[in-house]
Order: sequence, then C-alpha cells, then structure tokens
Amino acid sequence: MPINSLFTAKSYLKHWLLKMDRYSLQSPYIFSVYQGALDLIKKESLSDKKKKMNVLIPYFCQLTPANQVGELGFGNQKSRKQLEHITKGKFHLLSETELILQKNEFSNPIPPDELLDFVLIHSLFPKPVLGDVLAYLLTRVQPHGILFFQGIHTSQEMETCWKSLQSATRIRLTLDFFDFGVAFLSYPGPKTNLKLAY
Repeated sequence: MPINSLFTAKSYLKHWLLKMDRYSLQSPYIFSVYQGALDLIKKESLSDKKKKMNVLIPYFCQLTPANQVGELGFGNQKSRKQLEHITKGKFHLLSETELILQKNEFSNPIPPDELLDFVLIHSLFPKPVLGDVLAYLLTRVQPHGILFFQGIHTSQEMETCWKSLQSATRIRLTLDFFDFGVAFLSYPGPKTNLKLAY
C-alpha cells in the first residue's frame, strides 16, 4: 500500500509538537533505554533513517532474552540476518499465509510452549488483517516481550493499528519514534505512551 503523503505530513507535525527529549523523561528505566538507543546511533555515526532503524531493531531485541524471536511479514535481508544472529533459540519467520487460513482463523505457527520474546512487524504486511494478527500475536508473546512496529504513521490504517496496540491491556509502555514504534509488555511504572525523536 502506498504511503499517504498528506496523512503522513499531518501525523509528523503532531508528532513533532508532542515529542519529548531525554531530559523530559521522568522514568530512569525509559531514560536508560532511550539513552542507549541514542548512544548506539551516535557510535555508528548514522544519519539515514533506514540505517538507524536497522541498528535499533537488534538493540531493542537484545533488551529481551531473545530466546524466541519472530518477524511478521517480509523486510530487508539485513535486519533478518541481524535478528537471526542474535536469536539464542528459534527464529520464526511469520508470513500472512502461515498466520491466516481463512477469515480471521489462525494457524498456529508458533508452538504452544514457545512464546516470543521479540517481534518485528513490517509495514508491508497486508493492512486488512493486521489488527487481528496483532491481537493474536499479543497472546503469543512473553510477559517481558517487546514488539517493534515499522511504518506506524504511513497511513490511517497503520496508525489505527498502532493506537490499538497502545491501548491493549497487555502493553505497558510504548515509544513512538514516528518511523516506528516500540511496545513493551513489561514496565514497572504506570501505562505510558511517549513520542520521541531519534
């Protein structure tokens, strides 16, 4: 699905007006996670957004035990190889056909005893079923799991899915970096949704 430029521009303006910097963060945990991401980008001397994202995907994955890692949809080979390399157990490549047999009926590509620690969700995944797939994935993620969701403001459908994920009961913390969002199932503070720059 093509990017809706007008929608994306409006979303960017809203994000820009509401984003926080690291010094505004009250939680030591969030500050530490955010500062770690910024330090990694600075260390790698990255300015391109895609390269930054490719470095941050394994960073957020390594905040979990990374025993069971999943990739939803198909992205670039570099991010997949990085995730496969840091996965300590099994890497699950989840496609639309593996997850959906018929309307909203899911196959079970993830064995019952293998809950995921980290899931990378690509923005190219078909939008009509993405909301249902996200709801299913939330039942297959560890209590300490993290979801990394690309392209959260590229269209109304993607933003709706992101907002639905933010409001999910199991999600305790979300970090909206505009080009992607990171959702944490475990956070010691109250349920929090932040907009950040990177």
